[in-house]
Amino acid sequence: MSEKITARPVSVSAILGGDIRLEASTYLRDGYGLTRLARQTPGCSVLGELADIWQPSRLAGYEMPAGKGLPFMTAGQVFEDFPRVRKWLAKPFVSQEQSRYVDSSWLLLSCSGVVGKVTAVYPHHLGVVVTHDLLRIVPKDEREYGWLYAYLKTDFFMKVAQAAQYGHMIKHIEVAHAKTFPVIMPEDVVRSEIGSIAVAAIERRTRAWQLRDEAFKLFEELVGWDSATAANASEWHGSFRVSDIFKGRQRLDAGYYNGPIARIQELFAGHPTSKLSDVTTFASDLPRFARTYGESGMPYVSASELFDVNAKPTKMIYAKLIRGWERYVLHDGMIVMACSGQKYGILGRSLMLTENHEGLFGSHDLLRIVVNPCEIMPGYLLTFLNDPVLGRPYVVRNAYGTSIPHLDPSDIQAIRIPRLEEANENRIANLMDESVRLSAEADRMENEAVRRAQEQIDLSIGVTPAE
Repeated sequence: MSEKITARPVSVSAILGGDIRLEASTYLRDGYGLTRLARQTPGCSVLGELADIWQPSRLAGYEMPAGKGLPFMTAGQVFEDFPRVRKWLAKPFVSQEQSRYVDSSWLLLSCSGVVGKVTAVYPHHLGVVVTHDLLRIVPKDEREYGWLYAYLKTDFFMKVAQAAQYGHMIKHIEVAHAKTFPVIMPEDVVRSEIGSIAVAAIERRTRAWQLRDEAFKLFEELVGWDSATAANASEWHGSFRVSDIFKGRQRLDAGYYNGPIARIQELFAGHPTSKLSDVTTFASDLPRFARTYGESGMPYVSASELFDVNAKPTKMIYAKLIRGWERYVLHDGMIVMACSGQKYGILGRSLMLTENHEGLFGSHDLLRIVVNPCEIMPGYLLTFLNDPVLGRPYVVRNAYGTSIPHLDPSDIQAIRIPRLEEANENRIANLMDESVRLSAEADRMENEAVRRAQEQIDLSIGVTPAE
């Protein structure tokens, strides 16, 4: 059976205008038609009239040891829910350093790889050298910040941006392209109302991350970790008995016993501990499965997608073709941990699922952990697992494999959790629980703002939204 050929007539003037685009995909994408529809809409503006758009020069930095030089984030890290600086650049070789930093009043637009993704600037982006692969969008009128954020997050805008991309292997858009992207402008009161919802979502998410950091700091303080302990840990040298190495899992990799890990173990030994398997139930050991995607399936999320800010499923999977498919479905209140990936990336990252995740079909690369609240507060356990100084390094030490490290469920179940006085554990748990609640609320508010912005776009261009 021959495939249906998609064709569309295009005037020569359209091809020879602007960039003189000769690749057929430019004119076959939805964004091409949507852009033309938007431009004939009364009151339509372009992004370059509403915001200053610029991009720092290409950066070829020299990497330094962790903690030395300038902290650096890639585009992928900027979109993560819990980014961790993993590269440090030599300051003398970072040209035009001040142009590499971002401001909280800006928006960032991906212009390489998957183009058209947008994020606000959050506190953890400040003071960090941010890659040149993100266009800086600075609203000229601060009152339009919220509307622009909601508008740029719509499916409409993504299609418009991707219609302008070029490149064979890696797609790109330039500042000149972004300046011409159409921006539909409904009435002032409508833009203000939608924008206020978007701004409130950003504020809640910012507060959620601040509470999460407070939970980490309180946990570290109560366990006994301070600057002096950290300094001693980095200088720790010692030896291990052969009997210690060959018992259990017989770990021969030095990273399993290195200085900071040994110091963390000594610190935890000063407290009562609980084995993870004694306070939780694992729904893990899920086998790999053949994925059959289709538009009528269940929303599917990979491990990497879940750990981005307000992640949206990009694929639908026919779940009932998989034996025991019910075990893969995600549920509110469950903790999931990424058990495959890079040590500097999402490996070992844990996430408390909320009602926003209910019913999603999750990858087999997620360990499912069901907490027994009679034994431990879920918020306290989540704080321990994700703590960037103590908990997460203690979890990731168990990784094995070179190209793509993995975490085995038996190793995770054997982890011992330091226990504190009940009142202190509750203080930590309350901070983390509120952080999770605010973050989930922020996602729902953002989704509402984006939905309403998309409605305004559909009304303006006369497009009937897909069912």
